Amino acid sequence: TDGRAVARLNDNEIALNAWAAEDLNAKPGDTIRVTYFEPESTHGNVIEKTVELKLVEIVALTGAADDSHLTPTLPGVTDQLSISDWNPPFPFDSNRIRKRDEEYWDDHKATPKAFVSLETGRKLWGSRFGNTTSLRVPGGEGQTAEKLAALFKPDPPAMGFEFRPVKMLALQASAGTTPFEFLFLGFSIFIIVAALALVAILFRLGVDARAREVGLLMAIGWPMARIRRALLAEGLLVATAGAAIGVLLGIGYAWLMIVGLTTWWVAAITAPFLRLHVVPATLPIGALAGVVTSGLVIYRAVARLRKSSVRSLLAGQTEQPFNPARRPGMARWIAPGGLVLALLTGLSAVGLSGEAQAGAFFGSGFLVLVALLAMISTRLRAGSGGSLVTVGPGAIARLALRNAGRHPGRSTLTIGLIAAASFLIVAISAFRIDPNADATARDNGTGGFAIVAESAQPIYQDLNSDDGQFDLGLTPTDRKQMTGAHAIALRVAAGDDASCLNLYQAQQPRVLGIPREMIERGGFAWAGSSAKTPEEKANPWLLLECDLPPVDGQPVTPVAIDVATAKYALHLSAVGATYEITDGRGKPLRLQVVGLLAGSVLQGSLLMAEAPFLKNFPDTSGYRFFLIDAPAAESDTLSQTLEGALGDYGFDAESAPVRLAEYSAVQNTYLSTFQSLGGLGLLLGTIGLAAVQLRNVAERRGEIALLQAAGFRRALVARMVVWENAFLLVGGLAVGCLAALVALLPHLVGGAARLPWGSVALTLGLVLGVGLAAGMAAVAAAVRAPILATLRGE
Repeated sequence: TDGRAVARLNDNEIALNAWAAEDLNAKPGDTIRVTYFEPESTHGNVIEKTVELKLVEIVALTGAADDSHLTPTLPGVTDQLSISDWNPPFPFDSNRIRKRDEEYWDDHKATPKAFVSLETGRKLWGSRFGNTTSLRVPGGEGQTAEKLAALFKPDPPAMGFEFRPVKMLALQASAGTTPFEFLFLGFSIFIIVAALALVAILFRLGVDARAREVGLLMAIGWPMARIRRALLAEGLLVATAGAAIGVLLGIGYAWLMIVGLTTWWVAAITAPFLRLHVVPATLPIGALAGVVTSGLVIYRAVARLRKSSVRSLLAGQTEQPFNPARRPGMARWIAPGGLVLALLTGLSAVGLSGEAQAGAFFGSGFLVLVALLAMISTRLRAGSGGSLVTVGPGAIARLALRNAGRHPGRSTLTIGLIAAASFLIVAISAFRIDPNADATARDNGTGGFAIVAESAQPIYQDLNSDDGQFDLGLTPTDRKQMTGAHAIALRVAAGDDASCLNLYQAQQPRVLGIPREMIERGGFAWAGSSAKTPEEKANPWLLLECDLPPVDGQPVTPVAIDVATAKYALHLSAVGATYEITDGRGKPLRLQVVGLLAGSVLQGSLLMAEAPFLKNFPDTSGYRFFLIDAPAAESDTLSQTLEGALGDYGFDAESAPVRLAEYSAVQNTYLSTFQSLGGLGLLLGTIGLAAVQLRNVAERRGEIALLQAAGFRRALVARMVVWENAFLLVGGLAVGCLAALVALLPHLVGGAARLPWGSVALTLGLVLGVGLAAGMAAVAAAVRAPILATLRGE
């Protein structure tokens, strides 16, 4: 009904949707005055015009009339979260925006409020650029490309039409570039393992605290199997309740991440349309997995009781005394074997990409953690610590180390908790990009350029010459501002943005034609190249002009790509990888990567020398991408000048360091979400450390009272407990850092990661301080226990 109503419109007639009619208090027959910008406004001079139209229809804001896609996509407008965030290419006063307008935008986005006939629209807003902004072709069952082609007479290719299966392409693109769920799950594994370790610690502590109760049950005739079943059932009840709470907290955590990605992090991911999507089937699966894994850990803790005698249980002892004659068995092979396997796994990541590279990263880190924890467990069970009969302050430290080995399993799990948190903190910090680095240097991500600019229409004139600037309409004042600036123009073959700002998978990446001038100039930072000669190593841009041997009998064209684009968007493993696109004639074109830029403003594009570019894309004329070298202090003013003077070409200029910071902000944003897992790990480690230390002190209250009775001062006893806490804490930090360094080794060598030693040391120092503070409760418990009462109780 709405569609037919709009179709009946004649010239000088207009239809309003129900919202606009109510807002204007308009009714059929009224005159509606429409003010608009003249499409043929030139040289930055915007001309306002007004037309009066007769209101003949009020259309319900439903069905076909409630479609925001009726408005063509306009960057800076249709992709914004609110009207106040608009950055349109025309004058715009955000102060005139009402709350009612924002509510309409929230509910309907750019859905049109008014409709005119096609003839009226062409008369008012047609220009030399065309009189139609979009075409809508009916789809449906049985629709084919041939039937669509028949709608455009006489020859679709001659009109520039190319029919594509857009729904299929959209579904392919929606798969995304990088499986962030896999990365998030990979980092989460360390937290899951840490949580299971905490479960094991707490349940072991609970069993140890009830050792006398278990011994009494055995003494009155309960079989050990029945006692274990009772304890296991008790643990499973608690685990089930925890899983139910965890499911709700997990949904809340996911919601919080989505809120962050659509509000304070939205500038980094450019995706304000993200919504929380919970698959109901995954909730019971996750809860069941949590209960089962926790049950296995609890069963392992309960199974220790079968080796304990009634006498030892009645005495409150569950740990078996260390037997020096017992062979270490397979434990002695776990540490060296795990380290070797971890190194091999980590080094294999050099030739991998995508999920395989992430798997090698997590696998090597996990193997190192297991190997080092096995080594520590073996040493603790061996009772190492040196002789205690020595003079000097070292005896207290050795005594503390011996005490840490009284319960090897408990101490190893505690170290593992701290190690998991420190692994995440160190590993994630290495991939952070510093946006405040010297971005203006020639060998950095900006290549030494101050401005990056793009135009919607090709520019044929030379921006560096007086004649070219005059032909482009630059005034004498504008041309004076160009003094001292130099622009390098690049050709552009349109395609998908393959940068990290695009969450969708690029099907046909954009190609930039690099002119000879830029190749000779050099610049930018390189993460790798196939350079062999000293000249090529000094300037890898020369590789774009080399002749490459055929691959699999097919000719290849050399290209350079930003390393982030190659790995995450195009899933290319390394230098020498091949990639196929469609050239300007619609034929396949095979490319070979000869160089990888390290974090540049050219991210998202394939970089090809101008000569092969013109050969493969002969219909591409003019220049649409510009790198401008100018004094940093004048870059903002020059950008505004060029945007105003070249507005007819859709010229958009941006500070090169700002664009580089936008790219780095995306990676840093995702790392922030991953690093929140490190915070959870630190919380788990702190809880586990405090619980273990409190239990250790409670078990040894008689021993501590005896030491005090024998003359040990409270300060000395407190120092001993602090040393115990510090050994476990430092051991966990060391294990986590070593595991992170092994996992990062191929990335550090390849230049894809860089450890910020200062911030890492500061963070680990903070972890150390928090851990030591958590142990103060144990220190207080150790020195405040009444000596006489404790000794009598023993």
